[in-house]
Amino acid sequence: MTLTRQSVQSILQNVPLLNVLVIGDAMLDRYIFGDAERISPEAPVPVVAVDRETYRLGGACNVALNAKSLGAHVTFLGIVGTDEAGCTLQRLLKEADIGFCNENFRSDVQTIVKTRVIARHQQLCRLDREKKFSETSVAAVVAQTETFLQRNAVSAVLVSDYAKGTVTQALLDKLVGLKKFYSFFLAVDPKPKNALCYNGIDLLKPNRAEALQLADCDTEPNQAFPLDAVAKGIFNHHTVRYLAVTLGAQGIALAENGGGIHTAPAVAKEVFDVSGAGDTTLAALTVAFCTKRTPSEAIAFANLLSGIVIRKVGTAVTTPEEILAYASTTGSVS
Repeated sequence: MTLTRQSVQSILQNVPLLNVLVIGDAMLDRYIFGDAERISPEAPVPVVAVDRETYRLGGACNVALNAKSLGAHVTFLGIVGTDEAGCTLQRLLKEADIGFCNENFRSDVQTIVKTRVIARHQQLCRLDREKKFSETSVAAVVAQTETFLQRNAVSAVLVSDYAKGTVTQALLDKLVGLKKFYSFFLAVDPKPKNALCYNGIDLLKPNRAEALQLADCDTEPNQAFPLDAVAKGIFNHHTVRYLAVTLGAQGIALAENGGGIHTAPAVAKEVFDVSGAGDTTLAALTVAFCTKRTPSEAIAFANLLSGIVIRKVGTAVTTPEEILAYASTTGSVS
């Protein structure tokens, strides 16, 4: 469906009333930008002349930044080290006005860093620096989650799982239990490799490959996405209210458990980078549902926002002003 300008404005005007808690794998994204004009004499690889370096909030922190950019009040809870990367990540959260539960600022943790080398708008390689979190650090997340929700009223909890160890079955079970008392909207971006149970979740948002894994479906690379079969398979295994699947160039699909299926074709004609687009979709769907939008309105809103961020290089976010401007130029708002 096409959203009306009034609907988009209504969502955006009500987002500042939302208090959101984001839980998940904290990451620092490091970008090295430069130019590559020659091949190394040592190996058949390009030589990158570095122009500049930037740091951005990555992983679950990017989900928090997406929700914040839309105007929500956001707090992040995740495992961060006291190393240089961890201090940089905390600084970026503070600069973005995102609260941080610093009880998990631990000296025995190496902060996860993803370094991307980019030349002429093309990502040449990515370097990952990470170590497995200790059981003590992971258990502390569950305890801190309960304490935070007991002390703070929240509209939604967003769980962003990058399979780094922060998100566990104990955490999800605790959230589902607390949800019965505090009535928040619970959304999860899953990683099937963790083999977790998502019963009691309001919104499950895998990408295409993850959805196929969750539904135990096999398809050929060029085969059309079997949306009906995937939705049925996932709903048979997990008692969730909504299933949203990001399909890249095919847009987004949203299925209601026991209800209909809604689809929204991709809006963007130019795609520079899909990094973090799923984070944008998770935040957008959540704020749309929390502002009392219908499923068809929620998916249209999320599709609009993802169309903006994939036109940018690197993990990116968008703002209310940019959303309305972009919608007007693409005809996504009537």
